[in-house]
Amino acid sequence: MQIKVVKDEKPVNVLVLCVYQEMGETFVQDVCKNASGGAGTTEIEDTPVAMDVLAGDPRLNADWDDKVKGADALVLLVRFLDVISLDKIKAIYRRLPGESHVPMSVFLFREEGEIDFKMSCPACGQKLWVRDTDINKRGRCPNCKKAFKLPAQAAHLKGQLMLPDAVPVISVVRGNASSCRGAVASIIGRVAGVLGEGAGSVDPDALKKATVRVQIQAMD
Repeated sequence: MQIKVVKDEKPVNVLVLCVYQEMGETFVQDVCKNASGGAGTTEIEDTPVAMDVLAGDPRLNADWDDKVKGADALVLLVRFLDVISLDKIKAIYRRLPGESHVPMSVFLFREEGEIDFKMSCPACGQKLWVRDTDINKRGRCPNCKKAFKLPAQAAHLKGQLMLPDAVPVISVVRGNASSCRGAVASIIGRVAGVLGEGAGSVDPDALKKATVRVQIQAMD
């Protein structure tokens, strides 16, 4: 009888940054069946993954910077884009290192079948619901009566945070394990890509196991 030898691989540490602990815990539980609170482990495309949640105001957490530096990948989990929520999201994003040492993605956490998102009127700050089907139309705030072009949720967030093109914004569905795990798989592939360029601390075998985007070379 042959005994299969299983190599002990170091897991990819994915840190979920968010405003509210409960939201982060829900997402981690959607990805990891064994999650307890804000921490869990799983395997995605044969790569072991360890996830943890870091929520709240970075200025109130003395360990915040150390936890960010110890991550192999960062996920900024976002729900609403009203003024108050955006201020808290910006506080998290601005605390990150200027030149991030690891891949990062922004996940828009939406309910199953949700067709709109919350933002604030750019003129008066009134909270508004914007339907996905009304994107790029002219809307009018019921409070101040000012008109403005209705943005897509991802585009609005990118503009508010001034996200570089290297940081993708991906929609994930709450309670949908396939959606959430697929989004995490995308960032795991980027971790492997960084490793292939000579950076990162992940086991080299992760590069072979993760699905990564092919590199396009210019024709000579």
